[in-house]
Amino acid sequence: MDEGRRAKLRETQAQFGRQARRYADSALHRRGESLQTLLTLAAVQPQERVLDVGTGAGFTALRLSEQAGLVLAADPTRQMLDEARRLEAEAGNGQRVQWSMATAETLPLTGRSVDVIACRYASHHFQDLPLALREFERALRPGGRLVLCDVVAPESPEMVRLMNHLERTRDGTHVWNYPLSQWREELLPAAGLRAVEVVKGKNPQLFSEWVHRAGTPPPAVQELLGVFSSATAEARDAFEVRWAGAELYFSWDNAVILAKRP
Repeated sequence: MDEGRRAKLRETQAQFGRQARRYADSALHRRGESLQTLLTLAAVQPQERVLDVGTGAGFTALRLSEQAGLVLAADPTRQMLDEARRLEAEAGNGQRVQWSMATAETLPLTGRSVDVIACRYASHHFQDLPLALREFERALRPGGRLVLCDVVAPESPEMVRLMNHLERTRDGTHVWNYPLSQWREELLPAAGLRAVEVVKGKNPQLFSEWVHRAGTPPPAVQELLGVFSSATAEARDAFEVRWAGAELYFSWDNAVILAKRP
């Protein structure tokens, strides 16, 4: 890993270390329609070995552990893994997940060793997404499945730039949200993976919760409010921007993608 990536990783670890408890308390991450969709598409069997990448507070891994024979969960931030272990203990179902501190680009696994990889709301933080996807392909057994859920950008290049500007202003560790077409036609095929099913969804956001969860500094909050307030008609429509009194609401598109390794 070069020094630039190391510095960015340290920044990401610091950011999510500070905000770990807020993510552990996040209803969007704890539940959300996308979690059930991911579980359905994964269709994990009791004998299968599953890896959850970018597990965060462990919500996806804990649900997968109800189905799988073995669940491994990786995240680069120690405090996030601490929250995941705490939530596992509070659930009172015993220690069913093996937690590991690791990045998506350097998975602590031998090749062809897992049946299913899950990744939910994490890939937009990967420092090298193409490398991470190649790691996924390396770790999957022949016929193995990747079930990836993340926010997706609109197809309009202008809206892609605007969305990522908003995300980076909120949280400097954000890397990039891609349009769904780029996932299907470029990113996954380049890693040797083939998208076989896509379920589209929505991430409704309350602005005040969105910035609180990330610990966005007040000047950046004001900048974001200004961008939303002056948004074009295209942007207001694309992101479903609306005000209700003093509260600002908007929505990101998301997708749950089932991909397979030949």
